[in-house]
Order: sequence, then structure tokens, then C-alpha cells
Amino acid sequence: FPPSRHSSSLMWAVSRLRHSAVASLRSSRSFASKAAGGSSSNTKDSPGKRLGVKKFGGKLVRPGNILVRQRGTKFHPGLNVGMGRDHTLYSLIEGKVKFSKTIRPEVKKHNKKMRQFVNVLPAEEYEGFPKEVVESMYATRQRIRENHLRWKASHREMTQKMKKEKKETTEQLMEEKKTEREMRVQNFLKRMKETNMLDA
Repeated sequence: FPPSRHSSSLMWAVSRLRHSAVASLRSSRSFASKAAGGSSSNTKDSPGKRLGVKKFGGKLVRPGNILVRQRGTKFHPGLNVGMGRDHTLYSLIEGKVKFSKTIRPEVKKHNKKMRQFVNVLPAEEYEGFPKEVVESMYATRQRIRENHLRWKASHREMTQKMKKEKKETTEQLMEEKKTEREMRVQNFLKRMKETNMLDA
């Protein structure tokens, strides 16, 4: 039979519904509303550390005044000057700042370098500051450093010796525990064998 009028109108309605559903799905897709931003690197910056000499030669200072802020020991602590963990030099007494230089005696002759010291002297001793004082001060510091290195080496040897003794003691204890464990197992097997023989 040919398709009736009602069946053709029903098929037309179904196709219309299908087309409208597809159109709604297409319209529901979301697209980017903003352009993607590019990434940047090496844009951070830290503030300056304000390093350098804070009190120059001839300046009056008090105990605790910072003389030099530095990274490393470009300037070394001299008389009445202390050094912090970050190599900051500070005054230990009240007096005037005095910069001095001396040659490192332990360095070979062809490669001698001048070492700069920062000192704080009482006002009455400031003018007559002899060079021999700096050299003797450097020799004293060198002797202290050598003693410290010697103590460090002996401490390292003693630590290694203690570690070795501890290792030997631990191994001995482990061996004793192993022997004791084996003895227990043997005694247990012996008792089991005797029990089986009695039961038989």
C-alpha cells in the first residue's frame, strides 16, 4: 500500500526533531573566550645586600659597630675586631678604624699576596701603629689555625676508631645471637627426638 498522509507527516516531524537536537548540541559547544597568555621566565629580582666597607680608616667606632659587610674574607679581622658567620667584621672596643696590609709568610716567594686587615685601636694608639704588630698577629692566627687543624685530624681519627670498635662489637653480638639461636634449635630438635622415642 502507498504511504498514507499521516505517516509522511510523522516522518517529517521526526526528521525535524532530529535536526533541532543536532543543532542544539552544536550550539552548546564552548570555545575559548580569551587568548592564551605566554609564559615568562627570569623575571624575579632580589634586593641588593648592601655589601662593602661601612667604617673607613680614622672613623670613631663603638663596640658592636659594623665595619665591613662582605662575602668571603676580602678583609680579615685584625686587632679588636670580630667576625660573624657571614664574614661581617665588627668592632669589639671603642676606638678608631685602621686598615693594614701584610704578606702571608707561608705562601711561596713568587706568589706572595698581601692580606688586608681591619683593626680598631684606642685613640691614643692610633698614630703609632707598627707593622710588626700586624705580622705577629697574623703569626698568632696562623698558629691557632694549625692547632685547630691538628685537633680536627686527631678528632677524625678518634671518630673512625670508635666507629670501627662499634662495628666490631655489633658483629660480635650478632655472632653470639646467631650461635645462641642455633643452640636453641638444636636443643628443641633434641627434645623432640627424645619425646618421639619415649612415645614409640
